[in-house]
Amino acid sequence: MMKFITYIHVYLIQTLLNVLPFLWIDVFYDNQTYIGNQLHHPIYLFLWACSSAVGFYYYSKKIWEKYDISYNKKNHALICLGMILSCSIPYNDITLFKDLHVWLSILFVAAFIVEWFLYIPIALNKNSTLFFINIGLSFLFTFMFGHITGFCEIYFSFTTNILLHHWMLQD
Repeated sequence: MMKFITYIHVYLIQTLLNVLPFLWIDVFYDNQTYIGNQLHHPIYLFLWACSSAVGFYYYSKKIWEKYDISYNKKNHALICLGMILSCSIPYNDITLFKDLHVWLSILFVAAFIVEWFLYIPIALNKNSTLFFINIGLSFLFTFMFGHITGFCEIYFSFTTNILLHHWMLQD
């Protein structure tokens, strides 16, 4: 039953949540927080963040358990919860807090990537190589567009969850 639910998550929920921004914004300029704050769709933003973070949390956990890798369970949970929290912070005109949601998102996604560098060697197998190539492409898109755009967020969320899901289900 859980396997079926993960397929629903990755191929239906993630797809739907990552296609909607293409209908609302210029994904190559604006980002997801623009949808939540300026277009007044905070529930969408929260659902997108939850779906992404739950996938990152659950699929990573299952992969690390499959390889009997000792990982910090509390840190992993806090990092994924932090991703959701960062997307829940509204835009603020106060200079100090203006981009807090952006910097916290960057911090928690970076922590997630660092976790993977700590726990899974790049040369472990084909899946780990694909995972790290995906991270490299995510960075490339960010630098190519000059900032974190909706496309960068969508790409990372969608492809990372698909890759992790596929890896988790392999024997």
